[in-house]
Order: sequence, then structure tokens, then C-alpha cells
Amino acid sequence: MKNPYQRKAASKSQTTTSHSSPKDLYRQFIQTIILQRQVIALYHDGWALCSTPSGQHALSIWQNKGLAKLLIKDHWAKYDVQEVSLLTFIEKMIPFLKENNTILSLDLTPEGNNLLVPADTFLLDVKNFLYQIYLQRPDVFAELQLPLPREIRLHN
Repeated sequence: MKNPYQRKAASKSQTTTSHSSPKDLYRQFIQTIILQRQVIALYHDGWALCSTPSGQHALSIWQNKGLAKLLIKDHWAKYDVQEVSLLTFIEKMIPFLKENNTILSLDLTPEGNNLLVPADTFLLDVKNFLYQIYLQRPDVFAELQLPLPREIRLHN
């Protein structure tokens, strides 16, 4: 008799996507938030912050609500999932993070896996990706209400 609780082996498609390089995961994260025009964060009397191995503060953001909800436990039990528009994130939150020497923690998992990125690097990469879209399809910016790359300020 088969054990009904035995886990099935992961399919090859699942294992290849879970072993993507950090660079690919980072690129995919940026593409997703631009297409969604938002990032997901946790909020309760302030944004959910975690720490890097060196002790630096990092703002946790996700590309989807499902993964963010997994972190609503323990010391983040009172936090709620918040959608932050891409425009607000770029214009208000990133300058604040840069000013306070806080980096970004992308797609933090319950196991503690994430991508750590300085806010200014993230902003530059978002701007470059938006610029690539703008070169290929400038009409998309009006439809999707995306920030124009030339309006994103890298330096305050």
C-alpha cells in the first residue's frame, strides 16, 4: 500500500526554476513589479524591516502577495500586506531608504532566503529596464501609467 502522505518528487520544470541564478531572479523581480506597477510590503506602525548578516537594515518587499503572507507570523504577526504603487515606491520610498542607508530585501522567504540589493542599484536597474521598454514601445507608458525613465532621479 502506498503512503498517501509521501511527497512526490519535484518535476524537472520546478527544479530548474527554483535553481535560477540570483541575477535571473533579480531581473525577473524587476520585470514583474514593472508589469504589475506595484511592489508588496508588510506594514504595521511602520514597514517590515529585516537585517542583513552584517546587521544593516533592509526593507522587505515582494513581487506577489502570497509570499509576503507567509511571513506574517512571529514578530510580524500584526503586519498587513500593503500594495505600494511603483511610482510611490520610486519617488518616495527609495529616496528615504537611500537617505537612511537601508537596503532592499527582495522576496524574503520563511527560510530566510532573499536577494539583498542597495536601493540606488535597484533604482538604476528599474530605470534601465523602463528605458528599454520606452525604446521599444513608448505607447505603453501612457496605457500602463509607468514612470518615464527620464523623470526618475538617481541623485537627490
